[in-house]
Amino acid sequence: MSIPQNNYSKLDLYQGTDFIRAIRVAEIDGAPESLVGYTLAAQMRKNYESKKFWKFDILKNETDFILFMDKDDTRDIRPGYYQYDVMMEHVTNVRSILFQGQINVLPTFTR
Repeated sequence: MSIPQNNYSKLDLYQGTDFIRAIRVAEIDGAPESLVGYTLAAQMRKNYESKKFWKFDILKNETDFILFMDKDDTRDIRPGYYQYDVMMEHVTNVRSILFQGQINVLPTFTR
C-alpha cells in the first residue's frame, strides 16, 4: 500500500509525561476500513540509521488506535526532533506503513 504524504503528522511529546495520541483510521488516506486482522507496531528514532529507538504501546479496536508511551519512558528522551512510523501487518504477513511523521520532544521544567 502506498501512503500519501498527507499521512505525515507532526506531534509534540513532553519529557516525563505520558504521551497519548488517538488516531482514527478513517482519517488516513489509503488505510483499510477496518483494523480487524491487522497487528500494529510503532517506533520512534532520531533517524532511520539510529540503533536506539523507543517503542509505543498501541491500543486498537476496529476503526481507531491509540499510541501511548509511559512517563517513565519519556523521561530520558533527549529534547529534539525524532521520526516515527506505525507499521501494520495483516494475518497474510503483508506489512506496510500506515502512518508516519515527526515528533518534537520538548523539555519540561516541573519534575
